[in-house]
Amino acid sequence: MTVAGAAREGEAPEYSAAAIARGRYLSHAVCECFECHSPLYDDDRVLPIETKLGAGDILNEKTRLVAPNITPDPETGAGRWTDDQLVRAIRQGISHDGRRLSVVMPYPTLSILTNDDVHAIVAYLRSLPPVRNELPKWVPLRVAELPPDPPGPPATPSDLATRKGRGAYLAHLARCVHCHSPRPATGSEHLRRRDMEFAGGRRFETKRYFDEIDDDPVRPPAEAARLDPPSFVTSPNITQDPSGIPYFDEAIFIQTIRTGRVAGRRPLTRAMLWFEFRKLTDDDLGAIFEFLRSVPPVRHRVNNADPPTYCPRCGRRHGLGELNSP
Repeated sequence: MTVAGAAREGEAPEYSAAAIARGRYLSHAVCECFECHSPLYDDDRVLPIETKLGAGDILNEKTRLVAPNITPDPETGAGRWTDDQLVRAIRQGISHDGRRLSVVMPYPTLSILTNDDVHAIVAYLRSLPPVRNELPKWVPLRVAELPPDPPGPPATPSDLATRKGRGAYLAHLARCVHCHSPRPATGSEHLRRRDMEFAGGRRFETKRYFDEIDDDPVRPPAEAARLDPPSFVTSPNITQDPSGIPYFDEAIFIQTIRTGRVAGRRPLTRAMLWFEFRKLTDDDLGAIFEFLRSVPPVRHRVNNADPPTYCPRCGRRHGLGELNSP
């Protein structure tokens, strides 16, 4: 797909309907842009308020995290930013004014967006109704924190030529490996165990779908139980190991994402953004499943239906934890 109307200096940009549609699809179905850059309904939907889509939000007053207004409003939004400035923020984590963005903005992940796709997202953002929403101009307290992975090169047509390659691309943009990999013993929530990728074990609060437990260090088993949060869920193992999802086929995987229930029955954990990923086409969901079937199997039993016990494998507490070996 060729994006029409990349803005040149001094010219008003024009965007094709196809570019805007592609940008809408990516922004909502896989890149999760509006979970941060919009005020959310304060109920079980945890979805962006339609009339304030892209208007920005205060994410964390304690750490001064603010997701900026990315609507075309010229005073409080991105109306005066150039297309190149938006692309740079998305891919490199550099703001329109040259500041480095917090790693809460997943620019290392989004850096692999193809040239067409990143410009399609910009085209869609330009199509949003401008919303005036003044936000604090805070500098995040952890702005100096480095991302766990440096930004990568944009994906090329050859990278996406196979179904598995396209699935890897989409799974990467959706950050599946982050949520479905446990944290190391020390370090921030942005890190993951490289030896346990896709094996589950990351813990999330249940008050919001995507709020990871901030302070979740490894503790001695006796102390860990005492320091468990009142309520939490743990991401499952999605590798092909017997402790993961070897019983899934493509149809079950698609049904699970479409319904938010495993095989249409048992609910997914509240950390899973299935209500966004269900917007993906069957073909794209099938491609993601084909990629997931190719990742190395990792033995790690996790089950949220069982009471949490200490897991010597990932160092946290979760259902079936005691059945795992170091």
